[in-house]
Amino acid sequence: MRVVGYVRELFAPEDADPAFVQGEAIRSWVRQSGHNLISVCQDVRQEGHGLGREGYQALLGIVAGKGADGVVVPGLTALSPDLMTQEIMIWDLRRRGVTVMSIDEADHRLLMTPTKERLLMRDVLARLEDYHEWAYPAVAEEEDEEGSGPGDEVVVELIPASDA
Repeated sequence: MRVVGYVRELFAPEDADPAFVQGEAIRSWVRQSGHNLISVCQDVRQEGHGLGREGYQALLGIVAGKGADGVVVPGLTALSPDLMTQEIMIWDLRRRGVTVMSIDEADHRLLMTPTKERLLMRDVLARLEDYHEWAYPAVAEEEDEEGSGPGDEVVVELIPASDA
């Protein structure tokens, strides 16, 4: 299976291993499991900057380009320390057609046999997806009927660098 790894340093250095250590743990796990590691995307702390999600966005780009069949994390907390955010991210990745894997054995049970809280969240997300399937075509039809008026267009003029 082609997999992409994702590591994220949490807000405080003592909260988790540094990105390098997490990445090496993923590489080791991938070698042992026989998967093919495509890339390891990472979100790291930088002094003076907030902890962003650029690495996760890169991961989503790889998934969208059909470059990976699975996503592997060192632990579900790499997605987010917040349980609800974890479930949203897992749900979204699965919707995009990839398998979510954790190298932390304690997470295997949560991914396969979730707790009552996780089941409730997954049920809400599934119902939300059902709602979007039948509600959003109506929104798209309304937008088509409105058309585009003269004020709806955006014009971008490209100027050669030599003229700037």
